Amino acid sequence: MNKRILFASLFLLFLGFTISSCGKDEEEEVLTGLDAAKKDYEDNYVGTKAIPIAWTGSTTGCASGEISNTVRNNVIQRVNYYRRLVGLPDNITLNSSQNQKCQEAALYMIANHTITHYPSGGLCYTAGAADAAGHGNLAVSNGSAELSAMHSVNAVSGYIEDPGANNLAVGHRAWILFPQLTAMGTGSCYNPADNNWTANCLMWGDNTSGPAVNIEFVAYPPADYMPSSLVFPRWSFSIQGANFNSATVSMTNKAGANIACSIIHQSAQSGAPDARIAWEPAGNFPGGITGDTEYNVTIANVSGAPKTSYTYTVKVFHVTSSAKRTTSQEGFKEILSL
Repeated sequence: MNKRILFASLFLLFLGFTISSCGKDEEEEVLTGLDAAKKDYEDNYVGTKAIPIAWTGSTTGCASGEISNTVRNNVIQRVNYYRRLVGLPDNITLNSSQNQKCQEAALYMIANHTITHYPSGGLCYTAGAADAAGHGNLAVSNGSAELSAMHSVNAVSGYIEDPGANNLAVGHRAWILFPQLTAMGTGSCYNPADNNWTANCLMWGDNTSGPAVNIEFVAYPPADYMPSSLVFPRWSFSIQGANFNSATVSMTNKAGANIACSIIHQSAQSGAPDARIAWEPAGNFPGGITGDTEYNVTIANVSGAPKTSYTYTVKVFHVTSSAKRTTSQEGFKEILSL
């Protein structure tokens, strides 16, 4: 072979290898640990901020209508974010037939100015509305145009927070964070002509028979990195089949100082997806967290579980004020417990 041709071939081969190698070096870096947690928060929590639901229905004529596909996808994306946050599978999908039932349930709530898991008669009643209301999370609000027109992903965060005297068992949180959950339906309705009445339904229905999940426990806030804005006043710990009737909770802060904890739920709950203990630690959550910090948690005297005591650390990273939820995003009038 001509030496010049051989040299040219080798040079091009070398050049191609160099370009290929550079391309690999420029691929997106795989993030881990804290960096990955921060990016996940920005992409999948902040990145699913509420947008108008674009409801096409009406209480007149009881038209359940539809909402934006983007809104529905954002709801499920946020559900999966919360599940990933606590170490659960993040593959929840939308159930189209349950979406429709949720639309009917949300319509029933705003048409009757109510919130109930047991619809029976009244305006815009349907069997689908009753099914979704009886097998789903519900949230309503009125009076606020900003909140009501975007009542979708905000409701998901409301369910995880689970505030109010009716929700000491954090049942809404428990359904979203149920390990064997596989799909959900969601629907929202909004009536600006009627004091901005709005409602959301997030239905688990018969989607709770997924494969077993290899997870020691489900804690919220979790035993891992946690954005400060999502550290709510109520904390919880669950293990399927466990008994927390005699369990105790102890917490310390990063400096090792004890934090007083008030247990608000630890007895068995009929129809609940799991056994869990819930408590409220002393402190201002999330507002009192002003920097990166840690909390050590110990749940002791557990029965019916592989261990009698569990200890874990919640690694909180502070997020900027621009990333935190606004007051209007938290202002639900009521969210019913199961």
